Amino acid sequence: MLARNKTLFLPQCDTVVMVSDAIDYLCKHEPPEGYYVGFSGGKDSIVTLDLCKRAGVKHRAYYSCTRIDPPEVVAFIRERYPDVQWLYPDETFYSAVRRKAPPMRMVRWCCDTLKKEPGRKIDLPHRVMGLRAEESTRRAARGRTSVFKKLHQTVYKPIFFWSEFHVWDYIEQRRLAYPSLYDEGFARIGCVICPFIMGKGPGARAKRAESMRRWSGMWKAFERACREWFEALPEDKQRRKESTFEIYWQRYLDGFE
Repeated sequence: MLARNKTLFLPQCDTVVMVSDAIDYLCKHEPPEGYYVGFSGGKDSIVTLDLCKRAGVKHRAYYSCTRIDPPEVVAFIRERYPDVQWLYPDETFYSAVRRKAPPMRMVRWCCDTLKKEPGRKIDLPHRVMGLRAEESTRRAARGRTSVFKKLHQTVYKPIFFWSEFHVWDYIEQRRLAYPSLYDEGFARIGCVICPFIMGKGPGARAKRAESMRRWSGMWKAFERACREWFEALPEDKQRRKESTFEIYWQRYLDGFE
C-alpha cells in the first residue's frame, strides 16, 4: 500500500475550509518584513509554500541542504523550486559525527547542526513551517503558534490542524508536483540517515534496510565516520560496553535496545 493513500485518514473538515482557515491565519500574522518559509521538498512544505503564495503574503522560502537528504528530493527541489534559497551548515554531517558522536534519538544534535543553525543567520524572525499536530504528541502540545524568546523567533504553522488526508487532497486539487519517493512507498522523505530508523522493531529494520539498499554510499560514509569517531575514543571508554567497533555499530543500528 502506498504511503500517500488518502483513505488511511478521515478528514475532520472539508479541505476547502482548512485552506480558507490557513490563508486567513497567514494574512492575520503577516509581518512587515515578510515570513521566512522553511522548505524541505516534502509534501507538507510543498503545501505550506503554496498557501503562502495563494495568501499573497510577503515571504521568502529557504531550504537547509543537509547533504544527507535523498538525492531524488534534492533534484526535485532544484528542478521544481528554483526560487527557493539554499542554506548550508558550517560543518558536514560526517565531520560532526567524528567530532561529537553519532546522533541518537535522545541526542539529535543533527537537526540543530544541519537544519536549524543555517537558518538562524537569516534575519527574518517570523517563520512559517509545515508542521502538523497529527505527526506527534510533542508537536501537538506546542500549539499552532510557538514563540522562542531566546532565538527571537515566532513560528507559525498554517497546516497545524490538517490531517494527511487534507495534505494529499490539496496537492491533488492543485495538481502540485511532489517527489516520486512518496509513490514508491516512502511515508517520510527526510534525511537518509536518521536516529528514528534505528531499532530492532520490524518497522525500523524494514525502513533501514530499504534506505541502506537505495542510498548505500551515504551509509558507507556514515559507518566510516562512526568508526573513526569510535577508534579515536580513549580505550577505557570504548570498552565500557562495546569492545570493538563492530559490536558498537550493530548496537547502534539496533537503537541500543
